[in-house]
Amino acid sequence: MNRVYFIFSLALILISADLFSQTIPVNKRFGKVSKEEVELKEYPADTSASALMLYENTYVSLNFDPANGFVLNTQKHRRIKILKEEGLEWGDVEMIYYYSSVLRDNIFKIDVVTYNMVDGKVVETKMPNKYIFDDEYTENYRKISFSAQEVRVGSVIEIRYEISSNIYWEIDDIYIQKNIPVNLSECQVRVPSMFDFNKQQKGFHHVDYECTPEAGSILLGGGASYSYTMVVDKFISKDIPAFKREPYLYNPDQYYTSIHYDIKSLTIPGSISENFGVTWDDVDQSYLGTEMMRRFKAPCQFKNEVAALSKEGTDIERIAEVVELVKDKVQWNEKYKIVPDMMAQVVKARSGSNVDINCLIAGCLREIGYRVEPVLIKLRTSGYLFEEHPERRPYDTFILKVDASDGRSYYLDGGAKESYINIPDPVMLVTNARILRPEGRSEWVNLTRLAKNNSVVFVKTHVTPDMRLNGSMNANFSGQDSYKTKIQYQSYDDEDGYIEAIEDGNLIEIIDFKSSGMKDYSGVASYDFTFERDLTATDGRIYVNPFIRRFHSKDSFQSITREYPIDFPYPYGVSYMFSMDIPEGYAVEQVPENALIKFPGLDATLKVMTNVSESEIMLMFNYTQNNMVGQVEDYPAIRALWQYINEVYESMIVLKKI
Repeated sequence: MNRVYFIFSLALILISADLFSQTIPVNKRFGKVSKEEVELKEYPADTSASALMLYENTYVSLNFDPANGFVLNTQKHRRIKILKEEGLEWGDVEMIYYYSSVLRDNIFKIDVVTYNMVDGKVVETKMPNKYIFDDEYTENYRKISFSAQEVRVGSVIEIRYEISSNIYWEIDDIYIQKNIPVNLSECQVRVPSMFDFNKQQKGFHHVDYECTPEAGSILLGGGASYSYTMVVDKFISKDIPAFKREPYLYNPDQYYTSIHYDIKSLTIPGSISENFGVTWDDVDQSYLGTEMMRRFKAPCQFKNEVAALSKEGTDIERIAEVVELVKDKVQWNEKYKIVPDMMAQVVKARSGSNVDINCLIAGCLREIGYRVEPVLIKLRTSGYLFEEHPERRPYDTFILKVDASDGRSYYLDGGAKESYINIPDPVMLVTNARILRPEGRSEWVNLTRLAKNNSVVFVKTHVTPDMRLNGSMNANFSGQDSYKTKIQYQSYDDEDGYIEAIEDGNLIEIIDFKSSGMKDYSGVASYDFTFERDLTATDGRIYVNPFIRRFHSKDSFQSITREYPIDFPYPYGVSYMFSMDIPEGYAVEQVPENALIKFPGLDATLKVMTNVSESEIMLMFNYTQNNMVGQVEDYPAIRALWQYINEVYESMIVLKKI
């Protein structure tokens, strides 16, 4: 893994905040938007930008309130310039916040003003409070949403609000970088010295940092007070480019330039000593006694149906039969959760999250004698989970581990209908998942090698007298490749749409198409078809491209450089075999070159081999890749490998008339 963050130390030497000035001068006070800002047509440092964060200020202060104890206060001020139609979305704001009976965030003092040029003058439009909506989002979370008024291309939007929270030990990550450029960002974090926080700057762009001490004190009761030092961290960033989204990137947030605070302890001599640091055993215990586990252990909800199932067959067949039974009773609502709902409610609604369905499956499998355990997962879309850095609430969901009588273990998830045993959604293929067990027996498991993921394609062709390539294709997909194929197949309204997509993508006309397994609960899928393709024939030569199907997009790695690791969906293998009868009266003048390339960075191997006999040409293309992550330093080589593979896809067989 690349080290993608830099540790701050309070002993850092002061770096001048005036090292360089931002591109667009701004008055930082709320409401002091200049005519020049409203008249601005484009951002000189990035003329393609749809919007520009002219100014952002984040002020975080951890204070002591005699009535409420420690309180975390945050103030936000943003000024955004809309430059193009695509940037209008910045006028719509949603904020998700925590809200329970004990711990809660409170968002208040929301001010939203839009500035436009009207008849040569700057006109302000303030958003009325009635357009602020505060709704329930999920269990223990609420959502505030609003839209600035009179927003159009050319507008400047100014937003400010405050947050007060008694979850004082969790300072939200401060994202300096956005998906639009940032002209100027200032951040101040004020923390009493009795708190010990780790501080990290993530990302790849320069942030000026200054740490200064200030005197402070709090009342402890009985007239006593405690004096301390307020540690004031200041961060200033200027001309931060927009985050560039690249292919094969599951969680961009972990690479944005940002500031992260992680609490370690709170110590007031003679009064308070609290260690906030956790071990993974502590994290395990925080889940074991919860509603999550009680519902996971709920009895089977479909005893009669399970009793009627066949008692014959392999473990995989019996497990699959149970999964199909439950999925027929309850449909996935396309949500991933960590805490299941009550089983009776889920059954009644006939719909639920992946963990709701997992709990139902677990109860049914236990009913027929299988041992089932929850496997806690931080989804790849949420970033990496590092074994050496325990987190308090690291997980997004859980899947199931099923122990069979033959000693094997199988993993499954009740979510996506295209998934199968040992073939969950690729977002769950993580190196560190946690099998949750009591009494310190939990253990880590790597989920990235659960199945063999292969695409095997056979193509047999011949050239017709009217210079067309006629042939048949047989394509077989297993493991994650079957999951991907089923997802693609079911993304169309009907099979005709899928067939048309294959035709358009490969410049062929499909005559007869048959598919298998596309809607089955299984680990395989396949299709067969016959096809025709136009050929180029000139000067007594016929030109044939042998690749009816391609497996690597030429658009994947167009950027010359890349700042972030490459997250491939899963390890995989491709085997493509093409054969063509040599037409009478022609000889083979040219065939694709043989190649053997090994790339250790991805543990990848490419083999291309062509064999010519008196009557037939055979081409074999094999690619295997065992590593899921490509490192930044390997990017030039990975890009070159992809370019070479796509050159192979463009290669020609040339037949010359004799």
